[in-house]
Amino acid sequence: MRPFYFKFFLIIYILIVNQSCVYKKVVNGQLPNVDLVKSLEVGKDKKKTVINILGSPSFIGEYNDNSIYYAKIDSKQIAFLKPDIVNQNILQIEFDNNNTLKNIYLFNKDDGEDVSMSDLETKTTGKKIGIIEQLLGNLGVPGLGRGPIIGSGRADD
Repeated sequence: MRPFYFKFFLIIYILIVNQSCVYKKVVNGQLPNVDLVKSLEVGKDKKKTVINILGSPSFIGEYNDNSIYYAKIDSKQIAFLKPDIVNQNILQIEFDNNNTLKNIYLFNKDDGEDVSMSDLETKTTGKKIGIIEQLLGNLGVPGLGRGPIIGSGRADD
């Protein structure tokens, strides 16, 4: 017959293992309040005013895209596996050349497009070192190879 503590630790272990396999909900980003977005006036509000009302955007447009974006992505994940996107919303607020509000768009997960990444790699110059050299490379080197330690009493000629 096994002692009581063995059964206790076995039950705790099983609970921890089962808990780690439960879906975890992950929320990234936040959309502004709907009432605040509805209060914006197309053709009147300026970019600075919109940012003051809605808050800092998640990101801004690139390549002469005079827009600001607010993003919210809901996903679920099991343990260390790649998360699955459940819901995705992107609010685009577009401005004209005078930074006046031009248009407001709301995109969801279905509006997205898959982009395939290139298999090509950029080669960089440098020295390839093995695991042993990485582990032992700085042993015996004062200042980790950055020169003499200040106040070490040594002087270079």
